[in-house]
Amino acid sequence: MVDAVIGTRAQRAHASPAIGAWLRRRWMPIACMALFLAAGMAFSFFWGPVVRHQSYWITPRDLWGTFRTAQFVGWGDIGDVYNSGAALVTFPAISVILAPVAIVVDHFSMVVGFPFSLAHPTAWYLLGPASMLIGSVVLVPLDGLARRLGLSPAARAATLVAEAVVLFPVVVLWGHPEDPLALAFALLALQAAFDGRWRATGWLIGLALVTQPLVVLVAPVVAAMLPMREWPKLALRGALPSLALLAIPLGQSWKQTTAAILQQPNYPTVDHPTPWLALAPILSRSHPAVIGNFSMVTAADGRQRFTATALHTVSGETVAAGPGRLIAVALCIGLGIYVYRRRPSPTQVVWLCAVALALRCVFESVMDPYYLWPPLALAFVLAARSRWRFGATSVLATAVTWYSYRHAGPWEWWLPVTLLLAAAVLLARPRNSVSHDQAPDLLAERPPLRVGAR
Repeated sequence: MVDAVIGTRAQRAHASPAIGAWLRRRWMPIACMALFLAAGMAFSFFWGPVVRHQSYWITPRDLWGTFRTAQFVGWGDIGDVYNSGAALVTFPAISVILAPVAIVVDHFSMVVGFPFSLAHPTAWYLLGPASMLIGSVVLVPLDGLARRLGLSPAARAATLVAEAVVLFPVVVLWGHPEDPLALAFALLALQAAFDGRWRATGWLIGLALVTQPLVVLVAPVVAAMLPMREWPKLALRGALPSLALLAIPLGQSWKQTTAAILQQPNYPTVDHPTPWLALAPILSRSHPAVIGNFSMVTAADGRQRFTATALHTVSGETVAAGPGRLIAVALCIGLGIYVYRRRPSPTQVVWLCAVALALRCVFESVMDPYYLWPPLALAFVLAARSRWRFGATSVLATAVTWYSYRHAGPWEWWLPVTLLLAAAVLLARPRNSVSHDQAPDLLAERPPLRVGAR
């Protein structure tokens, strides 16, 4: 008994310095996460009253729909997350992650902003910080990748600021923390592959896919770094998390679940259609609809009252993702074959991952501006090795982000966005010389193994 107690104390004493060392190495991204949270909540609470002189909070509508599915999980009904009326079209990992927040919100009878938009939903006190912390955790593996590439502390700090700026609309305005969280798992899988930790690579890829399945675009590049005998294990570990979370919804709500996962419905009259829309299957055509709204109105005497209104309008058509995504996946498999046969340096592998993520934006039939963030984040890391490249990439990222919020015709919107994004990714391309690319990787936190050495 005494030996067990002494052993436990020794383990704690050994773990404490390890945790302290981990925090010291990552204090910059953790500090950036804290600033991101403070800026996001300040924007949410004060932009309306201070800047617009109106009494409302800015909360992302998409996030409230996701939170509704988290409430279903908290009620023990994960089987109906695709039948909840919240239009969930991704795998349900984010619903499970937010379920503890939903349980606390329900316990204290806090007000949520679904299905009607509210000026001051009290659940935002918990949901807002939770979503911003979940979304900004990607800054930690991005900084770890920058350390591997040998960036100086000043360059890493500049990269973190740039990444946080372009991440801000994704989480705070659009309410999609699952996208950067999936990228975080994918980057951790990539770094595990650099270190030859094949088992961790498979599980991390699985966590990335169950969070946001479109991260599958980087999976061929990561898989190509493993020996061929490890591929079946990688496939099994990568699929298990998704199978585990989808088993109950498929068994309980087969029609709704398969429609959401396989069709991926989108709305070209609301978002940004691209030329690939011509090939996208039409799920439903334009039809009359009634939109309900529940809001708070401030009268001239200062009194506030709630009003319910019904707007009769015409709902636009709904389309599926279309064959564009299959083209992107096929090209990413080609990138994986290139990595397996040519064995590029780790820096070049990171750039190929940026190319893979950019292909999604090129071949989507209907785009949202926040789709552009993942390739831009990796472009910042790669371009930060040169001041002028980092500056030019920042300008291109600003331009493509600004233009992506303009509404124009399919070609007028898609062509400038594609060209600006391609320029940013190409500008971050590492040199062809192996000696220049591999030298920074000697500063990795763990010595990287030769690709495919095990």
